[in-house]
Amino acid sequence: MPQNLDITTLLSKDKKIVSFVGTTKNGTSFLINNLGELFSSMGINTAILDVTKNKNSYYIYTKNEENLRKVALHCMENLGKGIPEGIKVNKNLTVYTSLPTEEEKENYEEILKTLVKNYSLVLIDCDFDTNVHYFENSQEIYLVQSMDILTIQPLTAFLRDLKAKKVLTPEKIRVVINKQSRIYSLNPKVIIGGMAFYNDPSMSFMTELFDKDNVRYSVIPLDAQVYAKYLEGLVNCKISLNGYSKTFITSLKELGNMVYPLLNNKYRPVANYERKDRFSL
Repeated sequence: MPQNLDITTLLSKDKKIVSFVGTTKNGTSFLINNLGELFSSMGINTAILDVTKNKNSYYIYTKNEENLRKVALHCMENLGKGIPEGIKVNKNLTVYTSLPTEEEKENYEEILKTLVKNYSLVLIDCDFDTNVHYFENSQEIYLVQSMDILTIQPLTAFLRDLKAKKVLTPEKIRVVINKQSRIYSLNPKVIIGGMAFYNDPSMSFMTELFDKDNVRYSVIPLDAQVYAKYLEGLVNCKISLNGYSKTFITSLKELGNMVYPLLNNKYRPVANYERKDRFSL
């Protein structure tokens, strides 16, 4: 079983570590990158830590520039040495990533300690291959799920494994329904109900993962124009909120207020966040 890292003394009331994870193509990196832009635009000193296998952020944020590739090549190693030298996207946003083919030999404790010391908010982009230490030491774990219900099974299987390793703390769980469409028989509550239990494929047993009735959640609507704008940003290696619809920005801000609650542009404790209880469909 993983051991807790001693970073609790560094987590003051204005510091936070959160991780995002979901099945491939459900939009985890999409949310992480846009939240990074949102928080940095609000003056919050933010770091994105990409610990996925594919390292999508390497291709986006190095911009095909040799000097930025050199930064990415050494930034994880430097974090382990207490040196916060990542890819500086703007004044308040820094990205830490590595080569997709690079073998992970990370000093998890020092990486997290260095990030917490130097940033107010750490957004961790995870997948099912991410080392469990990152989930264990996140204050919140955001499960990203689309309307594609067939992707729920691998997510719940992953969560079951985390629970077996005593890493999954139900109180940490948050849910993001991404690419939400108005389907009468498939509303957010139904999707969350499916995510809350692991069902053995043979239906021989079922394991509860979190409380479906009390979990905090947020919904991001499906917006083809927003995704087209985002894909354009990927091509140009520049993520921007400019050109997004007001509806999408409002939803993104609601998610942001769950991740890093703000009141008059100042951090407020997560406990003060009020969970949405229902959605009109």
